[in-house]
Amino acid sequence: MNSFRSLGGEQGGRLGFLVALGLAVGLLGLSVFAGTASASEVNCGGSVAVDTEHESENSLKYDVKCSEDIRGYSIVSNRSIGYFGTEVIVLAGEEVAEGESFTCEGSIPGSGFGCYGKMTAGNSAEGYMGTTDELCEAPVQPKFWAVALTTQLKKEVPFQLTSEPFQLKFKCDKLDSKQKAKDKMKAVCAKVKLADSKQSRAAAKKRCRDAMKANKAAQKA
Repeated sequence: MNSFRSLGGEQGGRLGFLVALGLAVGLLGLSVFAGTASASEVNCGGSVAVDTEHESENSLKYDVKCSEDIRGYSIVSNRSIGYFGTEVIVLAGEEVAEGESFTCEGSIPGSGFGCYGKMTAGNSAEGYMGTTDELCEAPVQPKFWAVALTTQLKKEVPFQLTSEPFQLKFKCDKLDSKQKAKDKMKAVCAKVKLADSKQSRAAAKKRCRDAMKANKAAQKA
């Protein structure tokens, strides 16, 4: 059974509705309606880049900025997300925005995660995450989307509404899945001879077999 877990192993369910709704909107591209009201008119943008500040494998940093105040957002991707930062700061220009931040939750590994908090229009939420596999080893470009949660008014009554998915800027300069799969297989299988116990050798052999299978599939793609 999946639970909403953070990078640090925390569990919670307060954001289950946001994660589920955000993923549904982001992955399926559906417009969300509340009664007869149209979808949120908020516009959001941002980017994803390789993160050199963290030592974690496949680490990425991202930023999200919107044209309206938001109460939360989800990040979804066509890559498997292996971890993410649970506490996200908000910047007003280069300064930390006082009283504004987000807490993030989600299942890991998964297709994304959701964050709740608040951010004023024009400010920028900056966080980090990491993919389970190398970002550019697949044969298709990695993609990331942000779905924002806003507060709208209908007949003077406030209600919450999610936005359409906004794609965050990122592009691999080169996709080389075949060579990377081959290099990964060689590196993983080389560790079999270095195993110093029967148990570790068995685990290394399994990883080698998996890498060989992945390489075979990549070469046929």
